[in-house]
Amino acid sequence: MNPIIRKRKKEDSIELAHSIALIWNATYKGIVDNDFLKGLLDNENQSAERLKNNINDQPDYYILTLQNKIIGWIYYTLDSDKYKNAAEIHSLYIMKEYQGNGYGKLLYNYAVKNITKKGIKKLIIGCLDGNPSNNFYKHLGGKYIGNHLFRDKYIENIYLFEL
Repeated sequence: MNPIIRKRKKEDSIELAHSIALIWNATYKGIVDNDFLKGLLDNENQSAERLKNNINDQPDYYILTLQNKIIGWIYYTLDSDKYKNAAEIHSLYIMKEYQGNGYGKLLYNYAVKNITKKGIKKLIIGCLDGNPSNNFYKHLGGKYIGNHLFRDKYIENIYLFEL
């Protein structure tokens, strides 16, 4: 029962949209507005359609499966919009029931391996303030370099990794 990391496919869109809604509701309850979280659950079909339609715009989006079930994912870009000469992880999530088993680190290391192959030496990750994953990023060696507003409302802590 080994986990598999593979490129996201259009066929993943429905299960991925459902997984995103579930994990955001589990992770961000009390951090993000309840209406927003409820909207993720109520609008899974629209989210799935967006995921299916933007697959070519997100080439570095990988799914982690266990027994053919999505248990996590990572999405990164090789160039950050906000930070010069740095890759950026935009999304790194593990389903709640699978956290604490090394899967997040597995996805992180997978991304770092691909990023460093391209000669990139810096990586940025943002994490909403109040999210327990802030500790995960610090544990991986991320250095807090500041914060900014996410969706003009929520504080997002920014971590820099020297690769």
